[in-house]
Amino acid sequence: MKTKHNKKRNTAFIYEALVREMAKAMVRRDTEKKDQVSAVMQEHFKKGTTLDKELQCYRALHEESGVDNYTAEKIIHRAKQQYDSLDKKQIFKEQSAVIGKINKTLGSGLFSNFVPNYRTFATISQIFSDKTPVKQKVLMERQILKIISKEAQTEEEVVPVDNLVVKSFSQRYNEQYQHLLPEQKTLLTKYILAFGDNDADFRVAIAEELHRIYAAIETSLKLPEVSSDEVMLENTKKVMEEVKSFSVATIGEKELRKILKLQNLVNEYSHDAAND
Repeated sequence: MKTKHNKKRNTAFIYEALVREMAKAMVRRDTEKKDQVSAVMQEHFKKGTTLDKELQCYRALHEESGVDNYTAEKIIHRAKQQYDSLDKKQIFKEQSAVIGKINKTLGSGLFSNFVPNYRTFATISQIFSDKTPVKQKVLMERQILKIISKEAQTEEEVVPVDNLVVKSFSQRYNEQYQHLLPEQKTLLTKYILAFGDNDADFRVAIAEELHRIYAAIETSLKLPEVSSDEVMLENTKKVMEEVKSFSVATIGEKELRKILKLQNLVNEYSHDAAND
């Protein structure tokens, strides 16, 4: 008999739903909501809390991959041992507290956030639960074993974008850039994946990258070849204004090309600074 799973009592799901809510708030430039989400996460998932310790158990079975079967079995065994050592009453108490805080400050709609790995989190939750029938638990452990071992590379798990797809998409840029920088490839990959809830991830990545680019260009104002040349100084300031003018909510391919060029520019500045 299959046991019922309550996602509101799944610590990994709660954490990922909060991360998604944070991303959406950043995209909308909703500082108040972003700060509210951050406050909830800092209070209930800070290092050393019971929920943080439980989350580490989930991560051990979710974030590991590509290990041999023996190692995968040891990871599952150790994660279960670690989970068994946690105070279940304290877990329930802290979950109730964070659920209450979410309902009061963020709204119950947060629990409707799409979390891509929800099914895996649900499986792990039932592996940890002492209410799950033995046979069902063994079958679920086998599923997790496949995910974290080399057997995970099967047709069941389709990687959304591999290097060939990225290479095909970015080919039009290669003639101009010759070789894509790691940060350019990362941004292109996120752009390709930017559909549905993944769009929020792309917008957050764009915001973070524009912040990095602006800071790097601002630092370049101190380079002798820039500060001593009025024309270069003026042009550099114009580039900084252009970076500030981007709206993360309306980034399309045209804007992406400009950002890729800025990434090249920042890379050149970094090399110049290193050679001084």
